[in-house]
Amino acid sequence: MESVLVDVLLATYNGSRYLAQQLDSILAQTHTSWRILVSDDGSSDETLAILRRYEARLGERLVLVPNPDAGRGVVRNFENLMQASLNDGLARWAVFADQDDVWLPEKMASQLREMARIEGGDAHAVPCLVHSDLTVVDEFLAVLSPSFARYQRMDPAGCSQLSLLSVNQVTGCTMMVNRALLAQALPLPAETIMHDWWCALISGSGRRSFIDQPLILYRQHGANQLGAKDRGLKTRLLRMLTDGRGVVQRVRMLGRATRLQAEALRQRLHLQGGDEGYVSEYLSWRSRPLWARLARYRHYYFGPELDRLSRCLLWF
Repeated sequence: MESVLVDVLLATYNGSRYLAQQLDSILAQTHTSWRILVSDDGSSDETLAILRRYEARLGERLVLVPNPDAGRGVVRNFENLMQASLNDGLARWAVFADQDDVWLPEKMASQLREMARIEGGDAHAVPCLVHSDLTVVDEFLAVLSPSFARYQRMDPAGCSQLSLLSVNQVTGCTMMVNRALLAQALPLPAETIMHDWWCALISGSGRRSFIDQPLILYRQHGANQLGAKDRGLKTRLLRMLTDGRGVVQRVRMLGRATRLQAEALRQRLHLQGGDEGYVSEYLSWRSRPLWARLARYRHYYFGPELDRLSRCLLWF
């Protein structure tokens, strides 16, 4: 395993403040057979200058992947990296990296061991995905929460292919995927909400494993693409009181987006000859009247009760 190449897919955009620290944490990995593929989304700060310094230092171990569609956002930026890794075929696995985190030294090695276990010796048979917990830290790396999963009240180990249709519990910056998953995930459909969510959905037709151990320091600094949010009842009620209309609009928008994404998944599975039955069941249930959905919403919507009920009432 020590000699097997892993592609690190690093998407950047105006990340100069923390980028060097992230790159240094990749260089400090105990698994040393890796290559960093970087796609930039049109940075105007010192990001590219930092990358070129590391490129001069690392040579072929850092590859600046041309991004012909720069400016289209994080999903297409990562898609560019996924396609580049799949096309050249050098690496058996790929890991996803955000520009502002810090990896713990055993991150890749721990994921490789788990990936080898769930693949069962065949990296091309079925799509496989390994992800882990994270330690939530502030911009200076002071710990805010030792577990992102518990901070967000998630259950990554217990979520199913059905529950993933409504709520993503796979954090992209912790993902390791095999080539079979890349092949089935690409191209990302227009309905993709986030690249990591789509990869999680594709893993539903293969194997997925959660490592219940933080392998990354997940930095929160006010400019995160998504980030960690306090999901306690007090905080959420306060949001409703101060921005109730906005909260309702965002919930409804997410409802429409999850339905469209599920429809895209059903079509992809159909084209690939996969099992689309559970997706069809989910979409059929979501099209029923409210009174019919109220009877079984706990079966289809997972998470805190307030989340489940709000989806049932506001997702059409």
